[in-house]
Amino acid sequence: MDNGLARDNRHAPLWLIASTVLNRAGGLIILLILGHGFAANLLAHYFAALIAIAVAVSITQAGCGPLLVRLAQNRQWRSVGLIVMLRLIIAGIAITLMAPNLPPVAWPVLIMPLAASLSPDWLVTARLQFHKILIIGALGQATGIVVALYATSFATAPFWLYATAPAISLTSSLASFFFAFDKPNRPAPPPTSHLPANIWPQLIGFTLLAGLLPNIDMALLPATLPQAEHDALLLVHRLLLLGAALITAISGVLFAQNRQDKIRDIWLLLPALGMSLGFILFPHVALNLLFGHSGEAETALLRMAAFWPLLLALVSRQFLVLQEQSGHFVTACLAGFVILAGAAVIPQCENATAIILVMNIKLAVLAITLYYAGRFHPILQGAPCQN
Repeated sequence: MDNGLARDNRHAPLWLIASTVLNRAGGLIILLILGHGFAANLLAHYFAALIAIAVAVSITQAGCGPLLVRLAQNRQWRSVGLIVMLRLIIAGIAITLMAPNLPPVAWPVLIMPLAASLSPDWLVTARLQFHKILIIGALGQATGIVVALYATSFATAPFWLYATAPAISLTSSLASFFFAFDKPNRPAPPPTSHLPANIWPQLIGFTLLAGLLPNIDMALLPATLPQAEHDALLLVHRLLLLGAALITAISGVLFAQNRQDKIRDIWLLLPALGMSLGFILFPHVALNLLFGHSGEAETALLRMAAFWPLLLALVSRQFLVLQEQSGHFVTACLAGFVILAGAAVIPQCENATAIILVMNIKLAVLAITLYYAGRFHPILQGAPCQN
């Protein structure tokens, strides 16, 4: 095994954790640069355009990343080509539908769905070359920072403001092409299995649920929530989202490696347990580190939400266990129902404490449901349980 691949296999999750932290830090730097260089109303139009195009990007990717990774590892290239073609068609439709609703100066953001549909970063992941994912992210963020500095220091037209995010997407896509089709140092191992088409829907379904789970609750906050509690809740949720991003990165690595041993659980649960303990024991430190301040309301809410990362890791673990076992499409639908039902309770909550409690209970119910679905389904099928 070549040194790069061996290094990736030993410390694989660390590469994507570093990539996640780097992307978050780069995004914060770009936000600070643009915030000091443009008027608030122009920034509002820019972020509105980004939100609109983010929907198009999400639709374009359609939860196909893990599916493409596994198909590439199994050398099912015809299926890969069909999915990439479908993503490209969806991107074209999304661009056509959204272009008339954007201001003319915002046309650069239309590049983003196209770049997302064509980017072969999944092929880099399929080869387990996780250190290259970090390089791709670094190149994208560096380009974004350069464009943001140019937009605020030298440019006189708002075009360069709207070009900042597309520059990141385009650079990352081009870097992905370079690394994906770079000749490997050693021949790839032969495929060991074949992913049946009947597994595809549930694999995509679990992927979409994993992306929906951390974000859906904040989209349904009650209008009657006091402003102070609303602000404190959003602040705590941003910190939880950072933990969710790290768990997602680790899950992606473990999926690509197809791990089914205790190492998978250690990598997934130990960092989440560390985050939970940190939020319980040192909530003010976490808040000060990320936001520069820590009020009593935020500290109390973060302590209440401390077990959220650990519960999310348990749910992610069950997603990894079930998503490639046959016959779990109904389980994915049941998980989606639990997620939506829990989110539907949020608008009925009267305060932020109740919302945090509902978020924790929903994850606990989901983890238990998925666990028993994995235990009982193999018995019904007459097969040994794999989890």
